[in-house]
Amino acid sequence: MPIEDSERQRMMLAKSIGPRMVGYLQEIGIERLDDLKTADAQDLALRINATLGRRHINRTGIRALESLIAHARSSDR
Repeated sequence: MPIEDSERQRMMLAKSIGPRMVGYLQEIGIERLDDLKTADAQDLALRINATLGRRHINRTGIRALESLIAHARSSDR
């Protein structure tokens, strides 16, 4: 299911997160920012890499995912 535009915009408020990363998250079934509150950046990177069929998410990508997870956890405070 596609990520709604409002959720996409909320995700892209996190440091280093752009449309491409949001697209990768959509590919692995992430639909909302709330879906990331209990996520692990390493696990997300592995899932994205497996879906793409190659190692694509590197340390920089993992840091961006960590930033997004922190943003998700702080979004309802």
